[in-house]
Amino acid sequence: MKRTPKALYRLLFVASVLLVWWLASTVLFPTVIPTVGGTLRTVWELLTGTQFYQQLWVTTQRVLLGFAIAFVAGLAIGTAMGRSKAVEAFFEMFIVIGTSQPGLFVSMIFLVALGLSSVSAVITLAYLATPIITVSIWQGAKRMDVNLEEVATVFGYSRVTRIRHVVMPQLAAPALSAVRTGLGITWKYVVMIEMLGLTDGVGYEVARSFQLFQLQSVIAWTICFLTFVLLVEYLVIRTIERRIYAWRDRAAGALQAPDTLAEDASLVANA
Repeated sequence: MKRTPKALYRLLFVASVLLVWWLASTVLFPTVIPTVGGTLRTVWELLTGTQFYQQLWVTTQRVLLGFAIAFVAGLAIGTAMGRSKAVEAFFEMFIVIGTSQPGLFVSMIFLVALGLSSVSAVITLAYLATPIITVSIWQGAKRMDVNLEEVATVFGYSRVTRIRHVVMPQLAAPALSAVRTGLGITWKYVVMIEMLGLTDGVGYEVARSFQLFQLQSVIAWTICFLTFVLLVEYLVIRTIERRIYAWRDRAAGALQAPDTLAEDASLVANA
């Protein structure tokens, strides 16, 4: 049975959202919700101008810097927690607090303490994303096969070789999960931080439009921003994911090869 392409389901989802939006703007709340056509025209103006890209670049820089710091810290802490009970006990409370604390409260404290600047925003993003990334790496490190490391040690592999060929392949899946969740957290929080007190970035533009009661502009900026986030997910992260897991497809193909040969032999025999 032929499978339906995933792209079709994604198009159906977008169509469903547009349908609900059209009903809300024309039937349910015509005086409140801006129309689909008018909002999409504003989206087109943003995409064909320069303002959106300038503000998006400012926001993206903050996200990349904050995420990079958080990923390095999460990778180091999570790996150490997975391999040492003492380190795990030491950082356990940090993980519990970090994964449950209100991001808005933390952002306000950091911005007031450190000042309303891009540096403060990056530090805040790094702090908020580190516990989330650490959890993914920690759980992956706990599930690592210790026997493989012992075998590598017996065969005299160097520490660098063990890390490259034993540790890193086992941490690939949790690291990729950490990238996806970490970026998701930073994308969400950076807009909130920019709305709180910064003077540039996508969040600042959304807050400014809100203060002017321009809901259509708020939705247009949101659509443009979410479109960029989706492009990063589907064009960058998923491309990396396919390359990382390419070995599984090759292995699956190798396992299926005998069955395919058997089927071909059966067809030849029946002929």
